[in-house]
Amino acid sequence: MAVSQKQIAEKLGVSIALVSRVLSGKAEEIGIASDTIDRVLKAAEAMGYVPSAAALSLKGKSTRTIGVAVYDFNDPFFGALIRQIQTQAHEHNYSLVLAGFLSRIPDEQDLQSLHKHAIDGLLVLGSDLNAHWLLDFAYLPVARIGHGAADEASLKVTVDEDNAAGQLIKHLVANERKHLVCISGPLPAHRVRQAALEKATAAAGLKLASVISKEKEPFAAGVRVTQQLLEGSSNADALICTTDLIAMGALHALHEAGITVPGQMAVTGFDDIPTAAQFIPPITTICQPIQEMVRRAFEAIIEPSNPQTVYLPGKLIVRETA
Repeated sequence: MAVSQKQIAEKLGVSIALVSRVLSGKAEEIGIASDTIDRVLKAAEAMGYVPSAAALSLKGKSTRTIGVAVYDFNDPFFGALIRQIQTQAHEHNYSLVLAGFLSRIPDEQDLQSLHKHAIDGLLVLGSDLNAHWLLDFAYLPVARIGHGAADEASLKVTVDEDNAAGQLIKHLVANERKHLVCISGPLPAHRVRQAALEKATAAAGLKLASVISKEKEPFAAGVRVTQQLLEGSSNADALICTTDLIAMGALHALHEAGITVPGQMAVTGFDDIPTAAQFIPPITTICQPIQEMVRRAFEAIIEPSNPQTVYLPGKLIVRETA
């Protein structure tokens, strides 16, 4: 339970007004004795007093509170980001206010918690190329982990998709894979990733067939698209999936069909979520530099800089599926 100025005053046997003056840094202005100031400050620290964010906001001071808007709580990659954001918040003595969106579509009800609290800045997790809702937060420093529109007033931190795609294609070509199929979902990040894979494949002198699933659930997308490929006339020998969850669905369908991995079909994912290493077989994927991404985004909030995009290199993690 939060400790109030009244409780501190009662403990010390002084007035609430005196405690308020001391804690607001105005005690010396009215001649309060230094030993009394010291007593109040020590009691406040011992009792765990934390200034009200609302009161600090009214005084024009930082509340040391950051809003975090998450496009999809079901995405395990975002869960890993939130964990690192919490670590950064602890290190810098900040609190977090969390908001999430249903079906990845920002709604006014979802944003209420961010409007109610006096936040110092906003961290956005997820890609969105048309985020008009951010205009309501134009007075704040904003950082997005993911892809955003070029004119979005935020610092955007994202993996270098071209570099990551190049690593994947080089690895598959080195393992004599020639008939490549990209499986993706309907999200903005997937479009960017798909375009990067197409460029890397063309640079290697090959063609990339792309299948965009309308399934919103990534595992189901991987299952369904792979089943369709197996039922059709595809000669694919490698499935490049735009997320690890899609890759898991693809592997499930291949297992059900009796297709050996990586013997008959190689499969790759993207993100390196924890279950990618635990899946059977463990998934070859691109590991995104989560710690560095969060550090850059967090620093952009507490030390605002000009809107720009920061590209960080991912790392190819070779496991059993490719």
